Amino acid sequence: MIYAFQGLVVTASKSSALSSFIVMNMRTKLSLPILVLTLVLVIGSVALAHAPPPSQPPVIGTPIISPTAPTSGNVVTVSVNVTSARSTVKNVTITYTTDNWKSTNTTIVSTYNSTTTTATGKIPALASSAHVEYYIVAFDNTGNSKLNNNNGSYFAYDVSAPTSLTSVSTLTYILVAAGIAAAIGAVAFMILKAPQSKSKQAKPSSTQDQNRIRSGSP
Repeated sequence: MIYAFQGLVVTASKSSALSSFIVMNMRTKLSLPILVLTLVLVIGSVALAHAPPPSQPPVIGTPIISPTAPTSGNVVTVSVNVTSARSTVKNVTITYTTDNWKSTNTTIVSTYNSTTTTATGKIPALASSAHVEYYIVAFDNTGNSKLNNNNGSYFAYDVSAPTSLTSVSTLTYILVAAGIAAAIGAVAFMILKAPQSKSKQAKPSSTQDQNRIRSGSP
């Protein structure tokens, strides 16, 4: 009985251990995919948390112009830094007007250097006294766009008149003529002054001759 009982116990113990092993093995097989899936979800969540929003538009900096004080003979180069965190910059446009946006405006497509993240556009030479206002729009390859119009005030510069060559030449002629006139005046003064000096020097001689004649001296 005891043996049989012991045998039954042993048998039961072996069966129980085998069942436990099978259950544990099944649990391990089921847990591994769940663990991998959990890790993937966690990693994905972290990546999404640190990634920029899918609709984030490009970022446009403050433009600079060259030359900084253009005249009517200057083509104005507009340079601005443009970046895109979510995508790549597709193109950048510059729109300008000379009549305060009343009726006429012109849009030019700038060139973009992805290495320096700089967009460069050229506004043609305009008439003197022109007041130029412009804004910038950037597009990325996901369809997002960004406008920078200086918070509604627009970026602006004034075109001044170039220095006139005629006025420079005229001033040069005036200076040269004044120099020549001064030189002529100086020479004339010297010429007029020379005979007076000679006559003053001659008068004492005449007085000495008269004295000699009166005294009978040779």
